[in-house]
Amino acid sequence: MSDEIVELLKNKKLRTEVVQTIKDVYSYAGTLHDNPTEDMEEDLKRYGEESRWEEAWWRAETYGDAQRIEQAFKKHVFDKMQKPYRISPEEIIGQFYSMAIPGGIGCPELENIDFDNLYTIFISYVNLHILSHRCSDPFPICIVPDDRKEFVQGLLLGYQAALAKLKGEDFQPPDLDGHDDGEATLWCKNGVRVRLLGRRYFRTRYYRERLFYLDAIVDGRMSNLACEQLQAEISRILSTVIRSASLLWPVDDASTLPRRLDELPLVKEDLLQRKKVLIKKCLDMYYSKPSKKDSIDRRIRNAVHLLIESDAQSNDAVGLALSVTAIDALLGEKSAEISEKLSMNVAVLLEPDLNRRQNATKFVKDMYNLRSEVLHGAKTEGEKDFRVKARHLVAGVLSAIISRRDFLKRAGYDPESPQELLKGLRELRFTPVQPIGIEETNVRELWTDN
Repeated sequence: MSDEIVELLKNKKLRTEVVQTIKDVYSYAGTLHDNPTEDMEEDLKRYGEESRWEEAWWRAETYGDAQRIEQAFKKHVFDKMQKPYRISPEEIIGQFYSMAIPGGIGCPELENIDFDNLYTIFISYVNLHILSHRCSDPFPICIVPDDRKEFVQGLLLGYQAALAKLKGEDFQPPDLDGHDDGEATLWCKNGVRVRLLGRRYFRTRYYRERLFYLDAIVDGRMSNLACEQLQAEISRILSTVIRSASLLWPVDDASTLPRRLDELPLVKEDLLQRKKVLIKKCLDMYYSKPSKKDSIDRRIRNAVHLLIESDAQSNDAVGLALSVTAIDALLGEKSAEISEKLSMNVAVLLEPDLNRRQNATKFVKDMYNLRSEVLHGAKTEGEKDFRVKARHLVAGVLSAIISRRDFLKRAGYDPESPQELLKGLRELRFTPVQPIGIEETNVRELWTDN
């Protein structure tokens, strides 16, 4: 099966543009080589005649039309590649230039260069050398308490991975015994997989049970740089998504282990299997291309990006503001009464009890007003506590919207638009029910009277 990236590089229009441009660059470089400018003459006197072609090429590449090559790759390859990207723009453009420069892999001689053949060699090199099946180093995505029923082979696999790394060998993890690939794979898109690898024990004095890092890997056919970038990126996304789940379905007695929002979340291991829909949808939307059309998917994408930045903030005020903004991104409407409508939408979405819905409305409105005070520099006591509550709330909204969307899809309904969702919430304002498809969580505890 041919690789998508290779097929895009084979595009005839792209090939024609790139080949013609590199010919033009060489022609300009040849002119400079034979008729150097005054400042080139000075450099040649300084560095010697052997640098004549190098200097001519550099000036032709910099001041000529070489940028047309980058524009062609962007138009025909990068703008059409699916996400997550399995190769970076810098790698493709850099590899082509390294082969095209005088004396490069594709142009060992300066006379009678076959530029069409050069481009063919370039595609082959990308296909056979840059793109390859790669597996990232194991990285932790959450912390799990001791539960020997799940992924007991993880300790052995973690040891094998560490041993292979010490030997400088690639580690290709087998599927876990008793767990098929569907269970071990958390997410897969465009040939990139995120797979659970297993547990890695660490010591702590805060929790009465043994705790483990649950490790994952990224693997697929990609470049080495893309593998490193995806590992770093996906680890951030997963920690944010899993944190949302951990706030809504916490581990028993989790309060005995202090956790900050910028640390790995603590979850029961089976929660990752039960919340695959949430995990997959958030990753899918993060790697979707931005759409100009308002849709539930676009709103989820924006909210996930905001939540990642919120969790990364060391400043509690900014983290709080970003979490509330994520709620606005999910359920906000263009209106002069933004806080009023947003608080009503959230309350109807999450609170079916009419007696408590007013409390939910007030809670959300207070949180929105607090965001405004924080953004305008007002000093607010207990920003850290409010930040955690805002983060908890947005987790509930995000989970509710995704679970409803998944329910409607499985029931055979067409995807609803944001306008249809918001209209439905308005119609249920005085009805003691929760919209269909929404799973019960602990988010209602935020406004329930003790």
